[in-house]
Amino acid sequence: MPELSGVIADFPNEGVQLLYEDGRIAIWEEIFQPGVATPAHRHRRDCVAILPAKGELTLTSLGEEREEYLFLSHYLQAAPSNRSQLRFNFPACTVFHSKVPQTGVAHVAVNEGNRPVPMILIEIKGTAAERR
Repeated sequence: MPELSGVIADFPNEGVQLLYEDGRIAIWEEIFQPGVATPAHRHRRDCVAILPAKGELTLTSLGEEREEYLFLSHYLQAAPSNRSQLRFNFPACTVFHSKVPQTGVAHVAVNEGNRPVPMILIEIKGTAAERR
């Protein structure tokens, strides 16, 4: 991934609420509004995402590195997209693990549906490089 420090801010984005934090995890709540893109942001930690409501999101990568997703519940229905995008529909109560590359990953997310989509994101503390 090209060095984007100073250009793309680290997660969390403005409006994302910290629900809990200790030495091992940070738990965040984010609500994706219909048709509204998140600010460009960089993730540096692996995380587990919980999507309690059904929805449709498009993630647009801003670099060469990609996250690896492991869906822990339900089936991911990928929609047609290009190489830099991942667009998917998901049912309520979808849970997935995102493995972030050592250099981090930067993206923008857009709610493609017509209802707000809440997400609980559990970040696993330490950088991806420190955990490997």
